[in-house]
This record gives sequence, structure tokens and C-alpha cells, in this order.
Amino acid sequence: MAQQRINVQAPIERLFAERWSTRAFDAAKPISAEQVASCLEAARWAPSCFGAEPWQYLVANRFYDAASWQLVLDALAPKNQLWAAHAPVLIVTTTDPLFSHNGKTNRWAEYDAGQATQCLCLQAESLGLTSHQMGGFDPDALSSALAIPENLQIMSVTALGYAADLATIDADFQPMEAAPRTRKPLSEIVHNGRWGTTYSPPAAAGWEARYQETSTEQLPWFYPELDADFARTLADRSLNKGSALDLGCGPGTQAVALAKMGFSVTASDVSRSAVASVRALAEQEQVDIHCTVDNVLDSQLNGPFDLIIDRGVFHCFPKPDDQQAYLNSMAQLLAPDGLLLLKCFHKDETSEMGPPCRYNEADIHRFFANGFELIESRDSCFGSPDCEESPKALFSILRKA
Repeated sequence: MAQQRINVQAPIERLFAERWSTRAFDAAKPISAEQVASCLEAARWAPSCFGAEPWQYLVANRFYDAASWQLVLDALAPKNQLWAAHAPVLIVTTTDPLFSHNGKTNRWAEYDAGQATQCLCLQAESLGLTSHQMGGFDPDALSSALAIPENLQIMSVTALGYAADLATIDADFQPMEAAPRTRKPLSEIVHNGRWGTTYSPPAAAGWEARYQETSTEQLPWFYPELDADFARTLADRSLNKGSALDLGCGPGTQAVALAKMGFSVTASDVSRSAVASVRALAEQEQVDIHCTVDNVLDSQLNGPFDLIIDRGVFHCFPKPDDQQAYLNSMAQLLAPDGLLLLKCFHKDETSEMGPPCRYNEADIHRFFANGFELIESRDSCFGSPDCEESPKALFSILRKA
């Protein structure tokens, strides 16, 4: 199973989301000749400049030609050998730097060979296999041992096989295998219209991506019952009826809990997949919940609501304009004397994982000074209160003035 992706910014096909370069291969499980052929066929149909198809491959299969496979393994960098020794197939990618039709330099040859090999790896993923491309090898040793023509450039060696349990690999590789997959944000690699003009993807697309590729129970913010801070506040104030909005409803467990208490609940989220999961959960639990796709920064909801719960939305907005839009929506959606129960990351939480903003009581008091009364603010946590690894949170009770 692939590592969890963090900071995803838009939905993508499963093949791209789940592909990752594992070092854990099942040494005892061979790949069939038909599977290898399918991967190579995918590479064959890759695009190339002038249709030159400059790539050529050498396949070394440990189960059918152990001698050739060993020659490829021996040419790898020592650290790569430690884990690649378990891969049943090693594939050498080469490319011809000259066009065959005119003998001129093909400056796109390396680019096209990379495209072809990526097609190979994606086909492998579709077959339930896993792959890992390597640049750590001795090209001269490979060329000599395998009689690769001198005019061809050796670009990479790709390990191919079935994934194994991560516990089977060398301890030195464990941290890299267990770490979440990260990438530079689109704003750092895409320019909008002109170079230097930042591209900003819609935030809703990122949330939709997370809900499409991750089961609700595995999401970091999943909590199976009503949040303890919410439950305590409602019990202390004997609140169990009226209209309630679960803002950023996510998996829907909070909305269902409120509905079971007696509230008339609306559940909103920017992710269509999240809203669909809430509908399914409400049907399963046999409660009535109005579920809708809505962006709090430009809300189309019809209030007012006696109660709004926010368990992890406000701290997602680092831009002042977005923070103000959030406040405007809260002022519009809350009924007079209505309560906003707000739970966000605390400034004392130092983990690099999580939302971009962290707050303390003074911050909340300042942000909500106009139109709201801060009744209470206290230190808390996300997740189980007795779990030491739960992120530090700030829980606040605000009343619309």
C-alpha cells in the first residue's frame, strides 16, 4: 500500500496517486512473462519527437536469466543493491541521442525515454506491481557487462516486482519508506500566464482529492463520536435542539451525533465526496441531515443557525482576506445569541504536519472582536484526550453579539 500523500491540491487518477517508489520487493514472487510484456508494450506506445521512439530496454529477470540479472545488480550503487536484490526484474533504459532518419542530435531523446519508462511504471501499477527507478549505477560497467552499444546512453535501471511488507527491508531504509509522500506546492512549480506570476489551485480541489483517495476512517481528522469539547459544552448548557451547522463536516460523525441529540442538522463541506459520505452515514444511522456542498468563504447557505461547530476549518486559512470572509460568513449564518464552537490547532503545536495556522486565546479574541463575544477559550487536543500524540488544540466558545 502506498504511503499517504499530504498537501494534495487536486484529484488525480488512482494510478498517479498510488504509485510510489518502494524499496520493499517480494523476492519470492515472480512476475509473469505476460506482465512484463504489458509493461514494455505501454512504454512502446509512449509519445516521442518525430515518432522516433529513441528508447531501448534490456530486461533481466532473476527467475529466467539469473546471470544477466546479477550483472545488472552488480552495476548498481551499493545502497541500491541492498534492496534491489529482492526485485525479480531489473530493466535497463537506454536512449539513442541521434535521430535515426537524419543522424542529427535528438535533444528530446532523454525526455522521451523518461516518458516511455513512466508509462512502463504506470502500467506496472495497474497490474498490481510496484516499481522503483534508479539513477545510482555504473553506466560503464553496465555497458561492458551487457554488451550495450556505445552509441546508446544508459538512463536508468528500474526494479519491478510485487510489494512486500516494509518490515522486510533494511532498517536504514525504514524511515524513508514510512514517511508521507510530499511534493513542492503547485505555486512553486507553475507560473500563471507570465513567468513569476503565482498559480493558485482552488483549495476545494485539494480537499476533494483527500476524500477520494483516503477512506474516512484513515483521515487524520476522523473522530468516531462527538468531539469531547463539543459534547461537554452542549451538556453544560443543556443544548439539544435547534438548528445546527456542521461546518466542514468531513466524515460526518459530528453531524450524525448532533442529529441523534435532537438538533436539526445541516452538514456542509467543499468536497463532494465528503458530503456523499455524510449522506451515506446518515442513512446508515437513520437520521435526517441536510447535506450540501458549500464553501464557507463564499457561502450560499441559508441561515440562521443556533449552533455552528467548526472542528478544523478556520485554521486552514492563512490569508487575511480568507479569514475575513470566514468571519463574514459566521456573522451571516449565526442567529443572534447563536454559538460558534471553534476547535483549531494551538500555537504550542510544533508539528510540521497539519494546517497552516495555529492560534492562542489572544488571537481568537482579536479575530472575533467585532460582532462576537469570546465566552471561553481553553487548551485541548484533537483526537483522544488520553493520547499523548494527539495534536494540541485550542477550543473556543463564541457567541454572536
